Amino acid sequence: MQTDIDPRDLIGHKAVDRNGDKIGTVDEVYLDDATGEPEWAAVRTGIFGRDAFVPLTTSEFSGEELRVPYDKALIKESPDFGVGQHLSPAQELQLYRYYGLDAPSGGRTNGNAKTPTVTGRDMDFGAVAPAAAAAATTTAARPTAATPAPAPTTVGLDKPVEPPTPVPVPPPTPDPAHAAAAAPVAAAGAAQDASTMPPPAPIELTLREERLEITNEWHVLGTARMRKFVVTEPVERRVQVVRERVRVERVAVTDAERAALSAQEIAEAVEEVTLREERPAVRKFVAPLERVRLVVERYTEEKVITDELRREQIEIHDSTATDPTQSGPPQAAGVQPQAMPSPVATADSPA
Repeated sequence: MQTDIDPRDLIGHKAVDRNGDKIGTVDEVYLDDATGEPEWAAVRTGIFGRDAFVPLTTSEFSGEELRVPYDKALIKESPDFGVGQHLSPAQELQLYRYYGLDAPSGGRTNGNAKTPTVTGRDMDFGAVAPAAAAAATTTAARPTAATPAPAPTTVGLDKPVEPPTPVPVPPPTPDPAHAAAAAPVAAAGAAQDASTMPPPAPIELTLREERLEITNEWHVLGTARMRKFVVTEPVERRVQVVRERVRVERVAVTDAERAALSAQEIAEAVEEVTLREERPAVRKFVAPLERVRLVVERYTEEKVITDELRREQIEIHDSTATDPTQSGPPQAAGVQPQAMPSPVATADSPA
């Protein structure tokens, strides 16, 4: 990474992997206590994501974006140590091994991952200053066993960093002879103060119970389909048709015709007539009958929901009670035991 880049310039800029895919936004920068050089950056990987640590020694800041020479999936699976606090040498060594980098010779642990030994490679979060000023500040502000270390400032964040918890100093051990002599006096004083002391403050427990919250959700049951298809069915119709036929009629010759016809010679003759008939002519045509539509309608039915709910109850165990009935069975909060009603004398009951 370029040494002339101010770490403050990295805050809020986009970080991309070696393929150019966006990883997230640079959230914080970690500096070396001894040299003040930026070595790690915390990249926010999403709105609800976490901060992933990326090495700045192998990254390049150009074009208003931080180019990290690793895949996006590898960066998102990097060790999560949280943000806003120191990186211990053991944690830094774990990051070096994760990214396949050579760990510096100055960073080593004493074998206990919970209490790493600081050897000058302890990373100070957010203290952006020149190298000499950072080294001088680290040397002058190195905490002792009884003095808590000052809280480091933040870079690009609004959330404060809680100071480390000071190491408590154990009280001096009293002399056994002096303690034995003072024991009767202390016991007498305690007995005298017990009568005037107020009773202990009440203690309480909050009882909870589960309740059902039922909401209706829409789910797909299936689909209703309307398809039109063609069927063939036989039909029969009775139709009246007209046909022509011949009928022989014999008509008597009148006296006036007899004289004319008797003078004619007998000869053969042929007469013909054309006969016709009606035949059915079938023609098909399409006629609309009706419209068929599918209408989605809703109806309401009742369903029974069965489930089990848990409820917290309280049980009192008093070791000082002489009557075993005083420690009754568990009762629900706010439920007072009810007394049984006394029997009422009637006319049929004995006096």
